[in-house]
Amino acid sequence: LHNERGQPLHIVHRDVSPQNIIVLFSGGVKVVDFGVAKAASKMHQTRVGTMKGKLSYMSPEQCMSKELDPRADVFSLGVVFWEMLARRRLFKRDNEAAAVHSLVNDDPPPLGEIRPEVPRELERIARTALAKKPADRYPSCQAMAAALREYLRHNRAAAGPAEIAAFMTSL
Repeated sequence: LHNERGQPLHIVHRDVSPQNIIVLFSGGVKVVDFGVAKAASKMHQTRVGTMKGKLSYMSPEQCMSKELDPRADVFSLGVVFWEMLARRRLFKRDNEAAAVHSLVNDDPPPLGEIRPEVPRELERIARTALAKKPADRYPSCQAMAAALREYLRHNRAAAGPAEIAAFMTSL
């Protein structure tokens, strides 16, 4: 998204979670509910100490009310991806304090121990997205998508709109 001068707005969604990812019967995938999204150029700040988004999908820096950039959304998407591969929740805890502690301090369990059939390259992609330090993550969700497309290309797997549409119809 760009402003009227063509400059990127650097939108950070801040609430990437399964509830906000919609798969269409046409095969398209959309991220919805930009209610807590924030543009880097926005003039007002969120009140200090106020968290926006679903706790189990927040990045460590978001939990600590630090400055966010697109890599915060990469972490959140990494949580969703890890959970899809593991078929279980990653940072769901009994209370908010435990969830924040886990998000900030705990590395995800190795997927190979939970579901040995998950290819190591997919685990590596998830692990990169879930790096605690933003500098160690993909720089954007587009970069993460490129890694996934490369995995699919290398393994001669198709997962484009036609295949997604067929899957949705089969459901």
